This record gives sequence, C-alpha cells and structure tokens, in this order.
Amino acid sequence: MSSLTTGLYGSTLGSILGNVNDAVSGKTSGIDVSTIVSEMMQVERQPETQLQNQQSTITSQVSALTSISTQLTTLADSVNSLRDILGAFSQNTTGSSDSSIVSADADSTASAGTHSVIVSQLATISSSYSGYIPSSTSLAGSQLVIEYGSDPNNPSRTDTISIPSSDTTLQKAASYINSGDYGVTANVVTDSGGSRLALVSKASGSAGSLTVTSPVAGFTTTAGKDAQLTVDSVPVDSSTNTVTGVIPGVTLSLGAAAPTTPVLISVEPDTSQASQAIETFVTAYNAVVTSINGQYTVDSSGNEGVLAGDSMLRTLQSQLLDMISTSASGGGQYVNLQSMGIEMQNDGTLQINSTNLSKALSGNFSDVKDFFQATSPAGWGQLAGQQMQQLTDPTLGPVAADIAGLNQTSQGLIDEINDFEVQMTAVQSQLTTQYSNLNTLLEQYPMQMQQVASQLSSLPDLSSSKG
Repeated sequence: MSSLTTGLYGSTLGSILGNVNDAVSGKTSGIDVSTIVSEMMQVERQPETQLQNQQSTITSQVSALTSISTQLTTLADSVNSLRDILGAFSQNTTGSSDSSIVSADADSTASAGTHSVIVSQLATISSSYSGYIPSSTSLAGSQLVIEYGSDPNNPSRTDTISIPSSDTTLQKAASYINSGDYGVTANVVTDSGGSRLALVSKASGSAGSLTVTSPVAGFTTTAGKDAQLTVDSVPVDSSTNTVTGVIPGVTLSLGAAAPTTPVLISVEPDTSQASQAIETFVTAYNAVVTSINGQYTVDSSGNEGVLAGDSMLRTLQSQLLDMISTSASGGGQYVNLQSMGIEMQNDGTLQINSTNLSKALSGNFSDVKDFFQATSPAGWGQLAGQQMQQLTDPTLGPVAADIAGLNQTSQGLIDEINDFEVQMTAVQSQLTTQYSNLNTLLEQYPMQMQQVASQLSSLPDLSSSKG
C-alpha cells in the first residue's frame, strides 16, 4: 500500500470513528452513510487511479510519437524530392540578351547551352473589312464565303455563313458570326464615313489568311504572315510568335523583328530551386531531431519528456544520425553532405554553409545532382530514400510499431478499468448496506439505553435490604 493510500485510509477511518462516537454520545442521531461510503470508495478506487494515470501517460506518449511520425513523413518527402529525376534538380532557367526581341522558357527536358536567335519577321494575323454599308442596306439573308490559307485556289478551310433574314443590322450579323463555330471573329467599325464589317482570323500566320466574298459588299484583306527566324543559323518558319520544338524543351516567345540583331538565349540549371529543395530537407530533418532532443531535455521540475525512457527513440535518433553521415560514391567530388556545405552541429541538427553550397551548385551542379540522384553506384539520395522508406513504413516502421504497442497496452488498461468499475459498483452497494445497518443500530441506541436505565431504576434498593 502506497503512502498516499495509507494516509487516505487513516483519514477515512478516523472520520468514520468520529461519526460513530458522535452518534453514541448523542451529539448526532446517527451517522452520515453517504459521506462515509464516498470516503471509503476513494480508498477502494486508488488502484483504478493508478491505472488511469498509466493510461494518461500512454496517451501522451502516443501523441508525441504521432507528431514525430508526421515529421518523419515530411522528411521522407523532402529526401524523395532531392532524388526525383523530374524534381528540383531537373528544372532549368533561361536568359536572353534582349528579351524585348525574344525570350524563352525551358522545361526539365532541355539541355544546358547557349543559342543564337535572329528574328527577321513576326507572325501576323489576317484581317478583312468591308466597304461602307449604307444604313438602308444589311447582310440579312445573304451569304459570306470565307476561305483560309495563303493559296486562294487551294484553301485549307472554307466557311459559308448564311446570315438570317431577321438580322437586319450589321451588329446582329456580327453577333451571329461570333456565335458560330467559324474561323473568324466579327465586329462593326463605325467612323465618319459610315459602318463596315471587320473580320479577324482566329489563326495567325499565312495559314490563317482570309479571302472573303459577299454579294453585298467588297472586302479588303490584309494577309497573315508567318514568323521568320534563324536558330543557330537554321532558318525557321512559324505560324505563331510562340515557337516550340526548334530547341528541345525550350519555348521561344518572339516580341519584335530585328533582322540584324542576334539574340543569345541561355539555358542552364535552376540552382535556386535546387538550393530551396536542400533547405527544405534541412528544415525537415532539424524538426525531427529537435523533437527527439526535446524528449531528453530536463525541465524546471527536473522531469524529462514522456518518451525519455523509450529505447526505440534512441535507436531512431542513431539511425537518423547515421543517415546524415553516410558517404556515397555517386557524386563525383562530393562524397557526403558535409563536402557540399551541409554541416552537422553539436546537437545533431544541420546547418547550411551558404557560401560552400552556392559554390557547389554554381560550379559543379552535375556532381551535386549525381550525389542525390545517382543509382549506379547508388548516390546519397538513393540510400537515404531507402532508409526513410523503412523508417516511415506504416506497419513495420519503428515509430508505427511503437505506437501500435502502446495502443494495445492502452486498450488492456481500458479493459482493466472497466472490469474494476464493475467491482466498484458491487463494493459501493455492499458498503452502503453495511453502514445503513450500522446507522439503524446507532439510531436505536439512545432508546435502548433509556430502556435499560428504566429497568435498572425499577429494581429494589439492595443497599437498604436487611435480608
């Protein structure tokens, strides 16, 4: 029996004896059965309190482990991002010596290099407009025939547009054209000379050139032109000012014609995204290590964290430190994180030496990339990814297994507490009956004493007897 239980038992017993003495001496008419039973149940429930305390500790442990598990998942994601061949290390950035003439974007398939581009002509869009149409005249009931392409004798497409007879104004005719699936958009242009119907091709370049015929009005057309440029001295014709496929993985955006001005387009690895991915990894790793370290920190009351006695946590801490210290031969001159500026501190966390990392990324990007992504021999990213997969396994991972074991123990305590509650119900009923019976006897005691006193007083006075 613990000192707490012993003290509580002594206090309760003293209270009960006091109640009985008061009843016997006549100070009270009986005892307070409800209070006595309540105090006795506090003593009886001491084992249950200990079980509940154990369960509360397990709940705190599971909560702490769940938080660490979430942080491990975030760390695993950051490692996978570093070794993803389509991730941050595959992104490119572009530059232009004159972006007003031509700019560029590059996807992950583009190769690093510099290209010379000369823009001789921009692509234009064909348009056609009618002569002035008097207000007394409309296109209602007439047909417009629109042919597309640079060769009127061999159009790539023909639209025959029949204007409804109810569309008696130019605006209604334009609205009807725009509501259909035609290769032009229409609008009405009005000036001091009157109103005209204007058509603009939806396709740029020579393929979108218009030839318009109408029985009501003649149309004047400006032909569409293709963009003309050379890329690394190779002539290129494009129907739009957005040029793809000429440089693999690169999209050129033409802004102006400058036949005598070569523009240099550079494609190089996006070191900023690679650096950000490394920073994300370091942040995720430090979050896990800081949480683990916190479990072994003694607070002002001299207590450690709820997981301080969990041997699994020490093992996890050791595994993470081993992962960070692992050397790999797949990264050229970079054999470990330290060699590229990712340095371990005394508390096990990581810190980035910005100067060294920047130098590695700008001067030896391919080696850094290989360090994280090489598969034969395996680079650091490959080895770390495999280890993180084991640590975060939802069934076999050490944290997951620890949580499962604690949950099982917690359920056992819940069952034990429930069984104990059933016993306490019976004990409370028994105590209530016992102390109710005692109370009945104590309530009858004064009457019995009066009866005894009365009987004694009726006896002969033996001191005066001569017999």
